[in-house]
Amino acid sequence: KLLSNENVIDVSLDYVRPLKYGRIEAGLKYRWRYIPTDMQFYPGLNSPLDTNAGGWAIYTENIPAIYSNYIYENKKIEVELGLRLEYVNVNYKVDPNHNTYKSDGYQYIQPFPNFRFAYKINDKNKLSLFFSRRVDRPNEFDIRVFPKYDDAEIVKVGNPGLHPQYTYSLELGYKTNWKSGYFYSAAFHKLGDGTLTRIRTIVPGSIIVYSVMQNAGRRYNTGLEVMLSQDITKYFTFNLNMTGYHNRINQFSVTNQYPTLTEYTAPMEQIISGNVKLNTFFHLPLKFEIQLSGAYYAPDLIPQGRIGQRFSLDLGLKKTIQKGKGELFLNATDLANTMVIKEELRGNGFNYLGYDYYETQVIRFGYYYKF
Repeated sequence: KLLSNENVIDVSLDYVRPLKYGRIEAGLKYRWRYIPTDMQFYPGLNSPLDTNAGGWAIYTENIPAIYSNYIYENKKIEVELGLRLEYVNVNYKVDPNHNTYKSDGYQYIQPFPNFRFAYKINDKNKLSLFFSRRVDRPNEFDIRVFPKYDDAEIVKVGNPGLHPQYTYSLELGYKTNWKSGYFYSAAFHKLGDGTLTRIRTIVPGSIIVYSVMQNAGRRYNTGLEVMLSQDITKYFTFNLNMTGYHNRINQFSVTNQYPTLTEYTAPMEQIISGNVKLNTFFHLPLKFEIQLSGAYYAPDLIPQGRIGQRFSLDLGLKKTIQKGKGELFLNATDLANTMVIKEELRGNGFNYLGYDYYETQVIRFGYYYKF
């Protein structure tokens, strides 16, 4: 039994000043979170539960931040310069009786800039350049020290020693428009530092797999994205998005503390991967509309192995009624139940093959009315 309460305070102050050729945006934001938890185990006969890994823990988060954006626009040029400066203080207090983990946390003061530049060659063609640095902080569940039993032989647990993941993104794009559509292409490069992921290990002599949150090494994605939107006729329109990239994950080593110290080292790996997404729209008589969407994801790397290919097909139907004020709709996602995530992992002394079935097959029927 897990007892938990999340207490949150969010305060923000935003300012916008229009200018002759753009605007200035600025603001202050503050977030405070306090999450006390208490894990109580009630083991049965021959239970696999680790009752000494229970007890209480308290997660406290303080994040004050300031930001500013300057946006300049004229007939030829668009420029955006932004900076977010944030201070983060995360403390995680652990019950001193916990058999593995001790209290931990992290704090930092970091800048997160973003830059966008666009040059309009003419009314139909535009070049653009983007750069950003962002942060993904581990959430309370990623840090939580209590084991979670997916089944008797797979145990998930957090890590109070986690640190944030930082991502640097650079993109150079070109867009051209015509009367019935547009074409956009972009070359991009992304660097992820301190990748947040789960690392699976086993203890010698045991068949239990322990899945522990860790900061893995650096990863790089370099590739090309292409988007095409076209009205074929007044009855048919499609949007196509294709992305291909080179994915590389550097060599890294981590130590899982739970349930005992276990080291894992991964070699450098790389792969060529990508995805394709297609949306088609049929505008039929009597105000009927049909949308058919498909997505394909090629095999890709994850920090401890590979993820298999997957595919989904979605269908939607809409009928406008009541002189445009009402709509009847019916849609279904993942018609063939093929959006299954297959993971092939390699550990020290074992191989792990998993199939994750998420709630992707959903059918919705509804009525919508505009007052």
